[in-house]
Amino acid sequence: MIELVLTINDKDGSYTEHAGVVLASIFSNTQQMINVHIVHDDSLSEENKSKLTQLVDVFHHNIFFYHVTVPGDLQEVAAGVHKIDYWTMASMYRLLLPTFIQADRVIYLDCDILVNMDINELWNIDLGDRYLGAVLDQGQNLLEYFISLGLSAELYFNSGVILFQLDNIRNKQNWYGEMLDFLRNYPIMTMPDQDVLNAVFSSNYLQMDQRFNTFAHNELDLENKIVHFAGDSKWWDIDSPHIPLYNNYLAMTPWARGLAAPEPVSEPEQTFSLPEPPTPEIQPAEIQPPETPVLEIPAPEVAAPAPENVPVKPHRRRRRRSLRLRLRLIRLRLSRKRMIRAKYRSIKRVKLIKRRQMKKKRVMHSTKKKLHPVRRKHKHVIKRVLSKRSTSHLKRTS
Repeated sequence: MIELVLTINDKDGSYTEHAGVVLASIFSNTQQMINVHIVHDDSLSEENKSKLTQLVDVFHHNIFFYHVTVPGDLQEVAAGVHKIDYWTMASMYRLLLPTFIQADRVIYLDCDILVNMDINELWNIDLGDRYLGAVLDQGQNLLEYFISLGLSAELYFNSGVILFQLDNIRNKQNWYGEMLDFLRNYPIMTMPDQDVLNAVFSSNYLQMDQRFNTFAHNELDLENKIVHFAGDSKWWDIDSPHIPLYNNYLAMTPWARGLAAPEPVSEPEQTFSLPEPPTPEIQPAEIQPPETPVLEIPAPEVAAPAPENVPVKPHRRRRRRSLRLRLRLIRLRLSRKRMIRAKYRSIKRVKLIKRRQMKKKRVMHSTKKKLHPVRRKHKHVIKRVLSKRSTSHLKRTS
């Protein structure tokens, strides 16, 4: 079972859509069952929460929601960081995962990520006694910045894709206190969560292959990679060369524009009476270990997982097969629409060119000077005039 974490701060209501597209890209390339953990604040609406649940149910995975309040001491020191308003306080959530996610390890992803590979490859990486696995940051001209924070440029990793070994972090003494000290001592930092993770864990982490977190650019080959659209240019921008791929995955979600979201396939012949799902235990605030932050976290809302003793594998195969067929039909519809639009645009283009040519001809015709026709003289008139002139000439000479 893969454990996957996404964090959501959605002030304008559009960020959850990007999280849904990330999940669709993962589900389309991964066959193994996934537990999706959504860490959020008050900005996640009930409508978007329902759409996330619907998306995960369609692909037959499990979803958990965690409403998190940042502890007072962390909130106090983070408020002194100059760039915290740009990144929002929700960026601190990934620092707190060991305190409320009960799994041994988790994959954390940003919501500007495209997973174009089987994420099980990332999940199966052995970390041993290391705290996490990450990819070296691909930013440039940051040496002076690293030196100012006392960080190593050769070890500095990007926090957009991280494989956390949570048990090893929990065994590290005073890891939470070290985070607070770094935030308190370096308020000039520009990437608070990423800088803190590097300061506390870069001394003992696994440098993973770059294909697990490749920064996007226009000429990038996206095949078999986890692509990170870091920076201001995102793959959902209208002028992005990767927006067709974004729209392809968007069509698989309840946020699809103009297309109905796929519904779960029901097969009444194979019904199972499932018991009530057990509610995961969240570590109470009163029994948190020393130096561990106190979180105000209610019990997560859990989608019912199938019990292990129920033979549901054949049932799932038929569902997955029908789902793949459904997705293929959606892609065909999209490609047909693109062809129709392209043909319509080409017809409009031809008509526009013809109109311009006709207009040009009219302008040239109106500006052309009208030449009056020259009346021709008859032959006998010309001869008479010539004869008169010749006789007059003879008279003068005589």
